[in-house]
Amino acid sequence: MLHPPHTGHMKHTVWHIITRLSRTSLVIAIALAAGCGGKQPALVASPNLYVDSTQDPFALVPPELRTNTAQVVFATDRFRQAHEGGGWHYGSKRSRTTKFGLATVTMGQDMSWSDLASASCAAKRNKPVALEGTDVDQCGYFAELPPAVEVDGRWVDPPEYLQRVDRAAEHLRKLVSQQLARTPRKELYVFIHGYNNTFESGCFRVAQIWHFAGRGGVPVLFSWPAGSSGLLRGYTRDRESGEFASPHLKIFLRTLASCPDVQKIHLIAHSRGTDVLATAVRELHLECRGAGRDTRTELKLGQAILAAPDIDLDVFIEKFSADRVGFVAERLTIYVSSRDKALSLSDWLFGSARRLGQLAVGDVDPRAGSAIDNHPILNIVDMRAKTDRRGHGYFLSSPACLSDVILVLRDGRAPGAANGRPLIDRPSGFWELRDGYPTAAK
Repeated sequence: MLHPPHTGHMKHTVWHIITRLSRTSLVIAIALAAGCGGKQPALVASPNLYVDSTQDPFALVPPELRTNTAQVVFATDRFRQAHEGGGWHYGSKRSRTTKFGLATVTMGQDMSWSDLASASCAAKRNKPVALEGTDVDQCGYFAELPPAVEVDGRWVDPPEYLQRVDRAAEHLRKLVSQQLARTPRKELYVFIHGYNNTFESGCFRVAQIWHFAGRGGVPVLFSWPAGSSGLLRGYTRDRESGEFASPHLKIFLRTLASCPDVQKIHLIAHSRGTDVLATAVRELHLECRGAGRDTRTELKLGQAILAAPDIDLDVFIEKFSADRVGFVAERLTIYVSSRDKALSLSDWLFGSARRLGQLAVGDVDPRAGSAIDNHPILNIVDMRAKTDRRGHGYFLSSPACLSDVILVLRDGRAPGAANGRPLIDRPSGFWELRDGYPTAAK
């Protein structure tokens, strides 16, 4: 243990400041290096909902989907680059074109469906179920926006560019329809990942969400160019890459909603991805409202989940309240945890009064608490169950929290024991989630 030299009060004070700064820098470096979770190398722990049940949660899975693979419809504005050892991948560099296609995730090498289904309900597994990205098929792309042209005194998009956009949109709609034809549930689960995530880790996460939600509908990933190198600069560049990506996400969501076979679109965003989603949805909402259309109907919005949101609380309030964006989904569920260590970095770096993902009951004054409690679609879930060391990826890694995510996405349940979602009702409109949820919450 280091001790300050005994050479006077001034030197003692300087030494104290230096060591405090060193400790702070070390904590920040560790948090930054870890990012928002990285790859998911193995299937997450089985949700309590399945471990404690005697019913088969996969009974309604169509025969065609009873395999150890998941096909993810993806869109990304990452730059496509070559691997050193051959092949190519989507890296962290930005691209003004938005590519789309199908990515295949394998759950357990050569694993049978019956073994995968059993492992997905087991309290303990004999060995991990490895996750692997086995194929990426890019099917098309939305071209970058060219300079405007003047037509009859107005500056507009070039006609040939609009034709290319229409062709790309039609190609994407066809791809989505082909995937929806494999399932009776005509719904999409669109996932937007957070800071320092790779394209592959995003595929792994949405594939698992879809798998544990019963393999109904189609898993969809929007992967923005996160994962820049460096410590502080890596985080700040990723933050700006999220701002860069919001217009591309907006085009993607608009196109998905225009697919005639899609009945409902569920939105799930994690960490920094929540701001990417919030910006895109707000702009789409303003467009719909300006055209006199209902946003929920136009975008076919179902459930919206913001998990461990890495966004300043005041910024969130302005984005979701000022233009009534917080009312556009069927239900808006926000998972928060005061023990989320990864968000402490953002708190320190930006000098936030509070990150939304760390919100606690004590942070809410009576007036705001009453507004939350009386909000028709907003539910804030305070995550108190056990989680990993950093406490940031709990929405998927915690068997208790994953159980609640399933009840929201698969069943559309409102919180409360009477609705089959027995969260603990807390003051100021909060709901508390504890260990053992949902059948043996303590």
